[in-house]
Amino acid sequence: MSETTERLSTEEVARRLGVKRETVYAYVSRGLLQRHPASGPHHSEFDPDEVERLATRARRPDRSSALEVVVETELTLLEPEGRLSYRGRDAIELARFRGFEEVVSLLWGGAPPTPWELGAERAAAIEALGGALGPDAPDADRIAAVVAVLAARDPRRDARDPDSVRRAGSEVFAGILTALGRDRSQAGPTGEGSTAKRRAGAADRKSTATRRATATGGDASMNLAARLWAALTGPETKPRPEQVAALNAALILLADHELAASTFAARVAASAWAGPYRVILAGLGPLGGALHGGAGPAVEALLDEVAAGVDPGAALDARLAAGDVPGFGHRVYRDRDPRADHLLERLGIPTLVLLSPTGRQKDQGSHVAAAAALLEAAAERGMPAPNVDFALAALVRAHGLRDGASPTIFTVARIAGIVAHALEEYGYRLRFRPRASYVGPTPPTDWSRGEARRGPRGG
Repeated sequence: MSETTERLSTEEVARRLGVKRETVYAYVSRGLLQRHPASGPHHSEFDPDEVERLATRARRPDRSSALEVVVETELTLLEPEGRLSYRGRDAIELARFRGFEEVVSLLWGGAPPTPWELGAERAAAIEALGGALGPDAPDADRIAAVVAVLAARDPRRDARDPDSVRRAGSEVFAGILTALGRDRSQAGPTGEGSTAKRRAGAADRKSTATRRATATGGDASMNLAARLWAALTGPETKPRPEQVAALNAALILLADHELAASTFAARVAASAWAGPYRVILAGLGPLGGALHGGAGPAVEALLDEVAAGVDPGAALDARLAAGDVPGFGHRVYRDRDPRADHLLERLGIPTLVLLSPTGRQKDQGSHVAAAAALLEAAAERGMPAPNVDFALAALVRAHGLRDGASPTIFTVARIAGIVAHALEEYGYRLRFRPRASYVGPTPPTDWSRGEARRGPRGG
């Protein structure tokens, strides 16, 4: 920092950057701006050179780095030191003591005006969609198709008032639960506790009441986590309370994460006043990509290898030689991902004694032990701390959810944040209109005289 120039107050920084005081504090919490050491407990001072560098980066970003877009929001505070909050409430505490529906209502600024279920006609349309897609359709495609079908059958599909947006969001949740449960009764998990007998003849054993519940997005007397569990395992599977609580916690911790790729895409659509279903579809686009929500299957495969007896260090070394290892490190958190720590804690890691005195897991068949051994091997290699992708995959495998459930849980949860960002962004009007820095061929200098339009002369 420069010591020769006069330092700036928070108000002066806000004026120079064209933002509010609160946004300056957000820059500090995200590590984009540092308080000068001379700052006191009740006032902050900033180096003007550093402020100018931040302003220049916002105007003309470095082509080799990520674009830095900052949006004022009341939804989520993501602190690089390792803390996540929703509307001023600690997300870890919410995951411990609240249900997913409560947190969704918190993010949405109110509960939806209708139950978390579909009417008979719309449920029948989703049922028909399931048959058209077939049992092998990827969940990501199934979810997007659900949103499109619900939009087509909603006469108020473009309504942007808060109650209409919340209603659309709640019906999307119910439609997804219907679609995920449809034609999945024979698809068993590969983790601990799965048995072929539990799956055999599941469709024939369903009672009339169960069929009716499935047709409306699951039993409305169950919470969303329990209904999603049934969709990911089969309605005949009876989870233990702690299993549903773990899935509920995962949904809460993945509900929003500030301006991630999915919610930024959703905000761009909402700023153009697209209807809520189109905003959700826009947000679904980045989800499931290897860099945003889609790393889970690769981590599941890593856990499977180690649980089957592959040395955890060798498994990591092979992936390190090929590039980055999925499930470790985070772009924003400087040290640890608090979401990962909480979910791993629910699996008994690291508090559960899983390792023998020699440092190897005692039970090679346990995915929890495999996760613990991988974390130990990663620490020995100086790798970053695990992120939520690792923890979510460990949860999926440890509790016997079906293959590929990790990105599905991630997507279902993040729809809550997508709708929340839409509700907030609808208060603005097309504020996302960035300019591009053209680096292509220089146009002809005689374009203004029409020479380029006439083309080459005949000879």
